[in-house]
Amino acid sequence: MFFEEQGAEFFEKDAEKEYSGVSSDKTKLLFDFALSASALRDIDSVLEKTAYFFCKILDCDRASIFIWDKKKKKLWSKVALGLDEIIELEPDKGIVGFVFSQKRPVIINDPYSDPRFNPDIDKKTGYKTKNIIALPLITYSGNIVGVIEGINKFEEEFDEEDIKFAQILSTYAANSIENALLYSEIKRTQEEIVVRLSIAAEFRDKTTYNHLVRMSIYSYLIAKEMGFDEEWCEKLRLAAPMHDIGKLGVPDRILLKPSKLTDEEFKEMQKHTIYGYDILKDSDIDILKMGANIALCHHERYDGKGYPRGLKGEEIPIEARIVALADVVDALLSRRPYKEPFGIDEVVDFVKKESGKHFDPKVVSAFLRIIPQVKKVLEKYGVD
Repeated sequence: MFFEEQGAEFFEKDAEKEYSGVSSDKTKLLFDFALSASALRDIDSVLEKTAYFFCKILDCDRASIFIWDKKKKKLWSKVALGLDEIIELEPDKGIVGFVFSQKRPVIINDPYSDPRFNPDIDKKTGYKTKNIIALPLITYSGNIVGVIEGINKFEEEFDEEDIKFAQILSTYAANSIENALLYSEIKRTQEEIVVRLSIAAEFRDKTTYNHLVRMSIYSYLIAKEMGFDEEWCEKLRLAAPMHDIGKLGVPDRILLKPSKLTDEEFKEMQKHTIYGYDILKDSDIDILKMGANIALCHHERYDGKGYPRGLKGEEIPIEARIVALADVVDALLSRRPYKEPFGIDEVVDFVKKESGKHFDPKVVSAFLRIIPQVKKVLEKYGVD
Protein backbone atom coordinates (compact mmCIF):
# COMPACT_ATOMS: atom_id res chain seq x y z
CA MET A 1 0.00 0.00 0.00
CA PHE A 2 1.42 3.40 -0.95
CA PHE A 3 -0.85 5.69 1.13
CA GLU A 4 -1.87 8.09 -1.66
CA GLU A 5 -5.29 8.84 -0.18
CA GLN A 6 -3.97 9.21 3.35
CA GLY A 7 -1.17 11.47 2.14
CA ALA A 8 -3.56 13.66 0.14
CA GLU A 9 -5.83 14.00 3.19
CA PHE A 10 -2.95 15.12 5.41
CA PHE A 11 -1.86 17.55 2.71
CA GLU A 12 -5.32 19.11 2.47
CA LYS A 13 -5.67 19.45 6.24
CA ASP A 14 -2.24 21.03 6.66
CA ALA A 15 -2.79 23.44 3.80
CA GLU A 16 -6.25 24.51 4.96
CA LYS A 17 -5.40 24.76 8.67
CA GLU A 18 -2.06 26.54 8.59
CA TYR A 19 -1.78 28.39 5.30
CA SER A 20 -5.30 29.39 4.34
CA GLY A 21 -4.21 32.99 3.86
CA VAL A 22 -1.37 32.39 1.42
CA SER A 23 -1.25 33.02 -2.33
CA SER A 24 -4.02 31.21 -4.20
CA ASP A 25 -1.77 30.69 -7.25
CA LYS A 26 0.88 28.95 -5.20
CA THR A 27 -1.73 26.95 -3.31
CA LYS A 28 -3.13 25.72 -6.63
CA LEU A 29 0.37 24.69 -7.70
CA LEU A 30 0.78 22.77 -4.44
CA PHE A 31 -2.44 20.86 -5.02
CA ASP A 32 -1.48 20.23 -8.67
CA PHE A 33 1.79 18.78 -7.43
CA ALA A 34 0.06 16.61 -4.83
CA LEU A 35 -2.31 15.13 -7.39
CA SER A 36 0.31 14.55 -10.08
CA ALA A 37 2.96 13.11 -7.75
CA SER A 38 0.54 10.66 -6.14
CA ALA A 39 -0.03 9.02 -9.53
CA LEU A 40 3.68 8.37 -10.15
CA ARG A 41 5.61 5.22 -9.27
CA ASP A 42 8.90 5.72 -11.11
CA ILE A 43 11.44 7.40 -8.84
CA ASP A 44 12.99 9.49 -11.63
CA SER A 45 9.55 10.83 -12.61
CA VAL A 46 8.76 11.70 -8.98
CA LEU A 47 12.06 13.56 -8.59
CA GLU A 48 11.66 15.47 -11.84
CA LYS A 49 8.07 16.43 -11.01
CA THR A 50 9.09 17.56 -7.52
CA ALA A 51 11.97 19.69 -8.80
CA TYR A 52 9.76 21.28 -11.46
CA PHE A 53 7.02 22.31 -9.00
CA PHE A 54 9.57 23.44 -6.42
CA CYS A 55 10.99 25.91 -8.94
CA LYS A 56 7.53 27.07 -10.02
CA ILE A 57 6.23 27.59 -6.48
CA LEU A 58 9.34 29.33 -5.15
CA ASP A 59 10.02 31.19 -8.41
CA CYS A 60 13.64 30.07 -8.55
CA ASP A 61 15.96 29.13 -11.38
CA ARG A 62 17.15 25.67 -10.35
CA ALA A 63 16.34 22.85 -7.97
CA SER A 64 18.21 19.77 -6.80
CA ILE A 65 16.97 16.76 -4.84
CA PHE A 66 19.42 14.66 -2.87
CA ILE A 67 18.32 11.17 -1.78
CA TRP A 68 19.79 9.36 1.21
CA ASP A 69 21.38 6.03 0.26
CA LYS A 70 21.44 3.95 3.45
CA LYS A 71 23.84 1.38 2.02
CA LYS A 72 26.44 3.82 0.72
CA LYS A 73 25.85 6.30 3.55
CA LYS A 74 25.78 9.11 0.99
CA LEU A 75 23.37 11.60 -0.51
CA TRP A 76 22.98 11.36 -4.28
CA SER A 77 21.16 13.39 -6.88
CA LYS A 78 19.99 12.49 -10.36
CA VAL A 79 17.83 15.60 -10.47
CA ALA A 80 19.54 18.95 -10.56
CA LEU A 81 17.63 21.19 -12.93
CA GLY A 82 20.26 22.81 -15.12
CA LEU A 83 22.81 20.02 -14.58
CA ASP A 84 23.17 16.65 -16.33
CA GLU A 85 25.48 14.76 -13.99
CA ILE A 86 24.88 12.57 -10.95
CA ILE A 87 26.21 14.16 -7.76
CA GLU A 88 27.21 12.34 -4.55
CA LEU A 89 27.69 14.11 -1.22
CA GLU A 90 28.79 13.16 2.28
CA PRO A 91 25.92 13.53 4.79
CA ASP A 92 27.86 15.87 7.07
CA LYS A 93 29.41 18.25 4.55
CA GLY A 94 28.23 21.36 2.77
CA ILE A 95 24.85 23.03 2.93
CA VAL A 96 22.98 19.88 1.92
CA GLY A 97 24.84 17.84 4.54
CA PHE A 98 24.05 20.44 7.20
CA VAL A 99 20.33 20.41 6.39
CA PHE A 100 20.29 16.61 6.35
CA SER A 101 22.15 16.17 9.63
CA GLN A 102 20.33 18.97 11.49
CA LYS A 103 16.93 18.18 9.94
CA ARG A 104 16.04 21.84 9.57
CA PRO A 105 15.69 24.28 6.66
CA VAL A 106 18.12 27.06 5.81
CA ILE A 107 18.06 30.20 3.70
CA ILE A 108 21.41 31.54 2.51
CA ASN A 109 21.25 34.83 0.63
CA ASP A 110 25.02 35.32 0.41
CA PRO A 111 26.39 31.81 -0.30
CA TYR A 112 29.96 32.89 -1.15
CA SER A 113 30.40 34.18 2.40
CA ASP A 114 29.06 30.95 3.92
CA PRO A 115 31.82 28.39 4.73
CA ARG A 116 29.40 25.52 4.04
CA PHE A 117 28.99 26.57 0.40
CA ASN A 118 31.09 24.73 -2.20
CA PRO A 119 31.73 26.95 -5.25
CA ASP A 120 33.25 24.15 -7.36
CA ILE A 121 30.07 23.49 -9.38
CA ASP A 122 29.75 27.21 -10.17
CA LYS A 123 33.37 27.24 -11.34
CA LYS A 124 32.79 24.14 -13.45
CA THR A 125 29.59 25.36 -15.12
CA GLY A 126 30.08 29.12 -15.15
CA TYR A 127 26.87 29.49 -13.17
CA LYS A 128 26.61 32.10 -10.40
CA THR A 129 24.76 31.03 -7.24
CA LYS A 130 23.20 34.11 -5.63
CA ASN A 131 20.91 32.59 -3.00
CA ILE A 132 19.85 29.17 -1.72
CA ILE A 133 16.94 27.61 0.12
CA ALA A 134 17.27 24.02 1.35
CA LEU A 135 14.93 21.79 3.34
CA PRO A 136 15.03 18.24 4.70
CA LEU A 137 12.64 15.79 3.05
CA ILE A 138 10.85 14.31 6.05
CA THR A 139 7.85 11.99 5.73
CA TYR A 140 4.69 12.11 7.83
CA SER A 141 6.11 9.27 9.91
CA GLY A 142 9.32 11.21 10.59
CA ASN A 143 11.71 9.42 8.21
CA ILE A 144 14.21 11.65 6.46
CA VAL A 145 14.71 10.58 2.84
CA GLY A 146 16.91 13.42 1.62
CA VAL A 147 17.19 17.16 0.99
CA ILE A 148 15.62 19.50 -1.57
CA GLU A 149 17.45 22.65 -2.59
CA GLY A 150 16.38 25.70 -4.61
CA ILE A 151 18.85 28.11 -6.17
CA ASN A 152 18.54 31.73 -7.34
CA LYS A 153 15.13 33.23 -6.69
CA PHE A 154 14.27 35.40 -9.69
CA GLU A 155 13.09 38.42 -7.71
CA GLU A 156 14.42 39.54 -4.34
CA GLU A 157 15.63 36.88 -1.90
CA PHE A 158 14.23 33.74 -0.28
CA ASP A 159 12.22 34.49 2.87
CA GLU A 160 10.11 32.88 5.59
CA GLU A 161 7.04 32.70 3.36
CA ASP A 162 9.07 30.61 0.92
CA ILE A 163 9.91 28.28 3.80
CA LYS A 164 6.20 27.80 4.52
CA PHE A 165 5.38 26.80 0.95
CA ALA A 166 8.53 24.70 0.65
CA GLN A 167 7.72 22.79 3.84
CA ILE A 168 4.28 21.81 2.56
CA LEU A 169 5.74 20.62 -0.73
CA SER A 170 8.74 18.91 0.85
CA THR A 171 6.61 16.88 3.25
CA TYR A 172 4.35 15.58 0.52
CA ALA A 173 7.35 15.07 -1.78
CA ALA A 174 9.11 13.04 0.91
CA ASN A 175 6.20 10.61 1.09
CA SER A 176 5.98 10.34 -2.70
CA ILE A 177 9.73 9.69 -2.90
CA GLU A 178 9.61 7.10 -0.12
CA ASN A 179 6.74 5.31 -1.87
CA ALA A 180 8.54 5.37 -5.22
CA LEU A 181 11.72 3.99 -3.66
CA LEU A 182 9.70 1.20 -2.03
CA TYR A 183 8.01 0.45 -5.34
CA SER A 184 11.42 0.34 -7.07
CA GLU A 185 12.71 -2.10 -4.45
CA ILE A 186 9.67 -4.36 -4.87
CA LYS A 187 10.08 -4.21 -8.64
CA ARG A 188 13.78 -5.10 -8.39
CA THR A 189 12.90 -8.00 -6.10
CA GLN A 190 10.32 -9.31 -8.56
CA GLU A 191 12.80 -9.03 -11.40
CA GLU A 192 15.47 -10.84 -9.39
CA ILE A 193 13.06 -13.69 -8.60
CA VAL A 194 12.04 -14.01 -12.25
CA VAL A 195 15.64 -14.04 -13.47
CA ARG A 196 16.79 -16.49 -10.80
CA LEU A 197 13.94 -18.86 -11.60
CA SER A 198 14.72 -18.58 -15.30
CA ILE A 199 18.39 -19.28 -14.63
CA ALA A 200 17.39 -22.42 -12.73
CA ALA A 201 15.73 -23.72 -15.89
CA GLU A 202 18.44 -22.58 -18.29
CA PHE A 203 21.35 -23.74 -16.11
CA ARG A 204 20.42 -27.36 -16.69
CA ASP A 205 21.24 -27.09 -20.37
CA LYS A 206 24.26 -24.79 -19.89
CA THR A 207 22.63 -21.62 -21.16
CA THR A 208 24.20 -18.61 -19.49
CA TYR A 209 22.85 -15.69 -17.52
CA ASN A 210 24.11 -13.26 -20.16
CA HIS A 211 22.02 -15.02 -22.80
CA LEU A 212 18.90 -14.24 -20.77
CA VAL A 213 19.97 -10.62 -20.32
CA ARG A 214 20.79 -10.11 -24.00
CA MET A 215 17.67 -11.73 -25.43
CA SER A 216 15.47 -9.82 -22.98
CA ILE A 217 17.08 -6.53 -24.05
CA TYR A 218 16.63 -7.42 -27.72
CA SER A 219 12.97 -8.17 -27.02
CA TYR A 220 12.56 -4.80 -25.30
CA LEU A 221 14.29 -2.91 -28.12
CA ILE A 222 12.24 -4.61 -30.83
CA ALA A 223 8.97 -3.91 -29.00
CA LYS A 224 9.97 -0.28 -28.47
CA GLU A 225 10.80 0.06 -32.17
CA MET A 226 7.39 -1.40 -33.04
CA GLY A 227 5.70 1.38 -31.09
CA PHE A 228 4.58 -0.36 -27.91
CA ASP A 229 4.44 1.84 -24.82
CA GLU A 230 7.17 1.82 -22.18
CA GLU A 231 5.14 -0.11 -19.62
CA TRP A 232 4.41 -2.95 -22.04
CA CYS A 233 8.01 -3.06 -23.26
CA GLU A 234 9.29 -3.25 -19.70
CA LYS A 235 6.91 -6.11 -18.90
CA LEU A 236 8.20 -7.91 -21.99
CA ARG A 237 11.82 -7.40 -20.89
CA LEU A 238 11.01 -9.02 -17.55
CA ALA A 239 8.89 -11.82 -19.00
CA ALA A 240 11.22 -12.80 -21.86
CA PRO A 241 13.74 -14.75 -19.71
CA MET A 242 10.95 -17.15 -18.72
CA HIS A 243 10.59 -18.52 -22.25
CA ASP A 244 12.30 -21.84 -21.42
CA ILE A 245 11.20 -22.21 -17.81
CA GLY A 246 9.33 -25.38 -18.79
CA LYS A 247 12.68 -27.14 -19.22
CA LEU A 248 12.46 -27.75 -15.49
CA GLY A 249 10.03 -30.52 -16.40
CA VAL A 250 12.19 -32.17 -19.07
CA PRO A 251 14.19 -35.24 -17.90
CA ASP A 252 17.98 -34.78 -17.75
CA ARG A 253 18.50 -37.81 -20.01
CA ILE A 254 16.84 -35.80 -22.78
CA LEU A 255 17.77 -32.24 -21.89
CA LEU A 256 21.46 -33.05 -21.43
CA LYS A 257 21.83 -35.68 -24.16
CA PRO A 258 24.95 -34.79 -26.19
CA SER A 259 23.86 -36.61 -29.35
CA LYS A 260 20.88 -36.03 -31.63
CA LEU A 261 17.47 -36.67 -30.06
CA THR A 262 15.25 -39.46 -31.36
CA ASP A 263 11.81 -38.51 -32.67
CA GLU A 264 10.25 -39.66 -29.41
CA GLU A 265 12.76 -37.69 -27.36
CA PHE A 266 12.20 -34.57 -29.46
CA LYS A 267 8.46 -34.81 -28.85
CA GLU A 268 9.19 -34.93 -25.13
CA MET A 269 11.51 -31.92 -25.43
CA GLN A 270 8.76 -29.98 -27.21
CA LYS A 271 6.60 -30.37 -24.13
CA HIS A 272 8.72 -27.79 -22.31
CA THR A 273 6.48 -25.17 -23.90
CA ILE A 274 3.41 -26.70 -22.27
CA TYR A 275 5.19 -27.27 -18.97
CA GLY A 276 6.22 -23.61 -18.88
CA TYR A 277 2.69 -22.47 -19.63
CA ASP A 278 1.29 -24.66 -16.88
CA ILE A 279 3.78 -23.23 -14.37
CA LEU A 280 2.83 -19.62 -15.11
CA LYS A 281 -0.74 -19.59 -16.45
CA ASP A 282 -2.71 -19.16 -13.20
CA SER A 283 -0.84 -16.11 -11.95
CA ASP A 284 -2.59 -12.78 -11.39
CA ILE A 285 0.66 -10.91 -12.08
CA ASP A 286 0.78 -9.34 -15.56
CA ILE A 287 4.44 -10.20 -16.10
CA LEU A 288 3.82 -13.88 -15.36
CA LYS A 289 0.72 -13.92 -17.56
CA MET A 290 2.83 -12.57 -20.40
CA GLY A 291 5.50 -15.12 -19.50
CA ALA A 292 2.93 -17.91 -19.85
CA ASN A 293 2.12 -16.84 -23.43
CA ILE A 294 5.81 -16.60 -24.26
CA ALA A 295 6.63 -19.99 -22.74
CA LEU A 296 3.82 -21.67 -24.68
CA CYS A 297 4.27 -19.99 -28.05
CA HIS A 298 7.93 -19.01 -28.54
CA HIS A 299 8.52 -22.06 -30.77
CA GLU A 300 5.53 -21.34 -32.99
CA ARG A 301 6.39 -20.17 -36.49
CA TYR A 302 4.77 -17.42 -38.50
CA ASP A 303 4.09 -19.90 -41.33
CA GLY A 304 2.26 -22.29 -38.97
CA LYS A 305 4.95 -24.99 -38.95
CA GLY A 306 6.00 -24.55 -35.33
CA TYR A 307 4.92 -26.21 -32.09
CA PRO A 308 3.15 -27.07 -29.83
CA ARG A 309 -0.13 -25.96 -31.48
CA GLY A 310 0.89 -25.04 -35.01
CA LEU A 311 -0.40 -21.49 -34.69
CA LYS A 312 0.02 -19.23 -37.70
CA GLY A 313 0.59 -15.51 -38.20
CA GLU A 314 -1.22 -13.28 -35.75
CA GLU A 315 -2.74 -16.27 -33.98
CA ILE A 316 0.60 -16.25 -32.16
CA PRO A 317 0.69 -13.66 -29.34
CA ILE A 318 2.86 -10.71 -30.35
CA GLU A 319 5.05 -11.08 -27.25
CA ALA A 320 5.91 -14.63 -28.34
CA ARG A 321 6.62 -13.52 -31.92
CA ILE A 322 9.08 -10.93 -30.62
CA VAL A 323 10.81 -13.28 -28.18
CA ALA A 324 11.04 -16.02 -30.84
CA LEU A 325 13.23 -13.76 -32.96
CA ALA A 326 15.22 -12.35 -30.04
CA ASP A 327 16.01 -15.84 -28.73
CA VAL A 328 17.13 -17.16 -32.11
CA VAL A 329 19.21 -14.06 -32.80
CA ASP A 330 21.13 -14.43 -29.55
CA ALA A 331 21.59 -18.17 -30.10
CA LEU A 332 23.08 -17.47 -33.53
CA LEU A 333 25.38 -14.78 -32.14
CA SER A 334 26.58 -17.14 -29.37
CA ARG A 335 29.14 -19.93 -29.39
CA ARG A 336 27.71 -23.43 -29.09
CA PRO A 337 29.43 -26.87 -28.91
CA TYR A 338 28.32 -27.52 -32.47
CA LYS A 339 29.06 -24.07 -34.00
CA GLU A 340 31.06 -20.87 -33.80
CA PRO A 341 29.18 -17.60 -33.24
CA PHE A 342 27.65 -15.99 -36.33
CA GLY A 343 28.72 -12.50 -37.29
CA ILE A 344 26.08 -9.79 -37.17
CA ASP A 345 25.87 -9.67 -40.98
CA GLU A 346 25.26 -13.42 -41.12
CA VAL A 347 22.48 -13.07 -38.56
CA VAL A 348 20.88 -10.26 -40.55
CA ASP A 349 20.93 -12.40 -43.71
CA PHE A 350 19.39 -15.35 -41.86
CA VAL A 351 16.63 -13.25 -40.31
CA LYS A 352 15.77 -11.68 -43.67
CA LYS A 353 15.48 -15.12 -45.29
CA GLU A 354 13.18 -16.32 -42.50
CA SER A 355 10.88 -13.29 -42.68
CA GLY A 356 7.35 -14.56 -43.29
CA LYS A 357 8.48 -18.11 -42.59
CA HIS A 358 9.87 -18.49 -39.07
CA PHE A 359 9.44 -14.84 -38.12
CA ASP A 360 6.76 -12.15 -38.31
CA PRO A 361 7.81 -9.67 -41.05
CA LYS A 362 6.87 -6.71 -38.82
CA VAL A 363 9.14 -8.03 -36.06
CA VAL A 364 11.93 -8.60 -38.58
CA SER A 365 11.57 -5.05 -39.89
CA ALA A 366 11.83 -3.62 -36.38
CA PHE A 367 14.86 -5.80 -35.61
CA LEU A 368 16.70 -4.61 -38.70
CA ARG A 369 16.23 -1.00 -37.56
CA ILE A 370 17.83 -1.64 -34.15
CA ILE A 371 21.04 -3.30 -35.37
CA PRO A 372 23.22 -0.43 -34.01
CA GLN A 373 21.70 -1.00 -30.55
CA VAL A 374 22.21 -4.77 -30.86
CA LYS A 375 25.91 -4.12 -31.47
CA LYS A 376 26.08 -2.01 -28.30
CA VAL A 377 24.48 -4.84 -26.29
CA LEU A 378 27.09 -7.24 -27.67
CA GLU A 379 29.88 -4.83 -26.73
CA LYS A 380 28.57 -4.61 -23.18
CA TYR A 381 27.72 -8.27 -22.51
CA GLY A 382 29.97 -10.07 -25.01
CA VAL A 383 29.13 -13.40 -26.62
CA ASP A 384 29.09 -16.80 -24.94
